[in-house]
Amino acid sequence: MLLLLKYLIMKKVITKNLLVALLFGILTSSVVGNNFGNMNKKTPLIFIKNTTGKIIYEKPVNITSIQDIDFSYLQNGYYTLEINKDFQIEIKPFTVISGKAIFHPKAEKTVFKPVIRSNKNKILISKLNFEAYPMKVDIYYEDEVILSDIIEGEKLIQKIYTLHKNKKGDYKIVAKVNDRIYTRKISL
Repeated sequence: MLLLLKYLIMKKVITKNLLVALLFGILTSSVVGNNFGNMNKKTPLIFIKNTTGKIIYEKPVNITSIQDIDFSYLQNGYYTLEINKDFQIEIKPFTVISGKAIFHPKAEKTVFKPVIRSNKNKILISKLNFEAYPMKVDIYYEDEVILSDIIEGEKLIQKIYTLHKNKKGDYKIVAKVNDRIYTRKISL
């Protein structure tokens, strides 16, 4: 029992350290002027999905809390609320009964998105990956796959891909992880 407790404490400490390291790295690269620009800045969105995963509600995040959302129009049933931010997606399952939302805090989770940045002919992909899910990366040049990579078993993914300097044109980077697809387009 004591060994299990020590293991759980160490796992929590390591997880927090990885998160701090990634966030520090992102902040440092921005402050120091690493010029890995275009940080996937998007307006945060809220999605409500039904049990089949179909989006039934979508709105930019300009509300102050979940209580500001009107759930009364939803039929009785099970749903998920997703708060889609720059670097993460917060997933909050809930049940609607007679127009009232009952959230299930024990089932909540956060999915960290891959951060895809570019600088000249370099592509940097980083991601917190606590569950160590495999991530598939495909790089397309003019709609043709030029590289396919699978990154496995890493809790902190940091990968740099170098593109040919002489191959000017449009590139698309597609990262697949956690049953989700993340896409970024760049031009050289």
